[in-house]
Amino acid sequence: MRLFMLGPQLVLSAGVLGSLLTGTIFPDPQANVRRFLKGLVVAAIAAALMLAASGVPSEFGPLIRVDGISLSWQVLLYAAALPLALILGVCDEVPAALLLASVLGMGLLAVSWNLFMLFIGLEFMSLPAYLLVSRSRGSNSAALEASVKYFFAGSLAGALYLMGMALYYASAKSLALASATGRLADASLVLMGAAALFKLGAVPFHFWLADVYEGSDPELAGFLSTAMKSAAVLFLMRLAALAPHSTLARALPWAAALTMLAGALLALRQENLQRLLAYSSIAHAGNVLLGVGCWAAQGALHSQALAVFFYLAAYAFMSNGAFLWLKASGISTRRELIGYARRDPLSAGAFAALLLALAGVPPGAGFLAKLLIFWEALKTGLYIPLVCAGLSALIAMGYYLSLVRDMYFEEESGTGSSSPSSPGGTLARTLALACALPSAVLGLMPWILDFLARGLAR
Repeated sequence: MRLFMLGPQLVLSAGVLGSLLTGTIFPDPQANVRRFLKGLVVAAIAAALMLAASGVPSEFGPLIRVDGISLSWQVLLYAAALPLALILGVCDEVPAALLLASVLGMGLLAVSWNLFMLFIGLEFMSLPAYLLVSRSRGSNSAALEASVKYFFAGSLAGALYLMGMALYYASAKSLALASATGRLADASLVLMGAAALFKLGAVPFHFWLADVYEGSDPELAGFLSTAMKSAAVLFLMRLAALAPHSTLARALPWAAALTMLAGALLALRQENLQRLLAYSSIAHAGNVLLGVGCWAAQGALHSQALAVFFYLAAYAFMSNGAFLWLKASGISTRRELIGYARRDPLSAGAFAALLLALAGVPPGAGFLAKLLIFWEALKTGLYIPLVCAGLSALIAMGYYLSLVRDMYFEEESGTGSSSPSSPGGTLARTLALACALPSAVLGLMPWILDFLARGLAR
């Protein structure tokens, strides 16, 4: 009966084994086998999502614990991974198994109650992601370069985490997620926290992110910016909760301020849209970091993680939708956006809604998400990071609104703004439209906050 609490992880494990077994039986899969593999991926992640949503808090030995945060985060992680599962190009069993294994790693990370288990979850979700990036865009040189950069950044993060874990064990004589005090424990948390910041793409550990997102397929970049980052945030929260007033926790608001401003400024001058969204994701990671810093400063209580959780949930719609829109439209540069609203008004409207939501314009999801984070910063007295967050939001308006202007108010000229010859398909377009709707209206639904708060308080 206690195994039921690990239902999502068991379903995902069965999906991985099923994919690999199918590949063994059908080494040269025909169309019907490829459809089966794709259905298997979608079914496994959807089943994990439903099991997590209906789960109850419980413990499973010293390594596993399911609390309100782990259940809520699992729902978020699986939901954020669904768009990639639906649109994943399955030519054989490998991409299906890689995606399910990466999502399984996120699920393991969510229920880990031990530093070594956290490391296992971290590596389990990361290693398949490196390979997924390498298979992007037909495994061209940009994808391979992005994969290598992603691998080395991930390896460095893993090394920092292991060093921090060793120091923590030397201080606490245990790897359990229990609080420890002293300089050695403080130093260990800084090292492990740096690993989490690497995964989050926070400044100054962001150097790999733009190249990886640009080298990946758009739908994979959406997965990396939402599901992967949400897992990294949970990872960081587990560490910050060990000592809410440690050097790591106190440094988070300042790292957030630096990340928000750097991400917004770097995005301003980008011509490639996927690269622009990558830097935009760094700025949004700064907002989430500020939320985690406020949460830690207020005692790191599970029930008070609402602002961070809502931001990540809203960002899952906004960022997945924006990257899927790039996939659907086939547009990759700002120049190609010029006059797009006259060529495809519905699609342009969806992209405009996503951009305005990312900018935090009311009543979009981004407005309510940023408002909650800013309010937490105000309550905590983090005035300088709060001012930096406001400046970052103003700078971000510059590039988001300029993209909307290009679509609606700029005139086409020459051949550079012609319609793309190979748009990314009806499914990607439908998913982008589906993400645009909640992104546009979530700010009008404040009642949803009570619903989410009850989920976190389980």
